[in-house]
Amino acid sequence: ADNTPKKNITVGYTVKVNFGAKVWSTGQAIPDWVKGNSYEVIQTSGNKVLLKGIMSWIDRSNVEILSTAKQNNAQSTTGTYTVRSGDSLSAIAARFGTSVSALQSANNIRNANLIYPGQVLKVGGQATIMSVYTVRSGDNLSTIASRLGTTVSHLQSVNGIRNANIIYPGQNLRY
Repeated sequence: ADNTPKKNITVGYTVKVNFGAKVWSTGQAIPDWVKGNSYEVIQTSGNKVLLKGIMSWIDRSNVEILSTAKQNNAQSTTGTYTVRSGDSLSAIAARFGTSVSALQSANNIRNANLIYPGQVLKVGGQATIMSVYTVRSGDNLSTIASRLGTTVSHLQSVNGIRNANIIYPGQNLRY
């Protein structure tokens, strides 16, 4: 993937959203939780690529190629994840379809509450495809969870929300 020009990005490639990326192709701000993470390209159009699970278009200049479609087919299901501020082991486990104890075991972590930004964790499986819901005025986690067919605790875990009563309009929630 190192020698592949960005203009050659096509469906099936895995790309990482650059930390310096500011806006989607629509002009909306890119949330911090997207930056630095990898996504499969599911469609291309001109100078834009569509990211699986995010369902947002981003300019090719705002991504880095991690692997090509051929490399993806040969990859094992074990990868790594770099811990970011606000992450919890339970949220990371949910995202990758594994358990806290499996992450602890794979990474020699004794206390699940002691992880730090920048720490690189071995993760098994593939990142769970997540959709995004944008909070509207009058919403609360209970009504959102009901509407999306999930639970308040799942929304809290996946989004790193400590207080279920504190959400705001325009906030993007993964589910």
